[in-house]
Amino acid sequence: MYALNINNDNRILSACVVLPATPEGLPRVDTLPDGDVSDYLYVDGEYVFDPLPRPEPPTPEPTADEILNALLGVTE
Repeated sequence: MYALNINNDNRILSACVVLPATPEGLPRVDTLPDGDVSDYLYVDGEYVFDPLPRPEPPTPEPTADEILNALLGVTE
């Protein structure tokens, strides 16, 4: 059995195995959804797939050689 940690809009933040020290009041389920649990809401005892938009990948930092070339005015 698993306990679900959910936020105010019912998004699953995390899941853990139910142990004696598991806080009361957390929804308890027998199975977890496939994939990333944070892609799901838990509404009326059911999983609702609702993934958050993925952030854009960061722009790569310039390498030391690129910085040095820019400072020296070297063009390729």
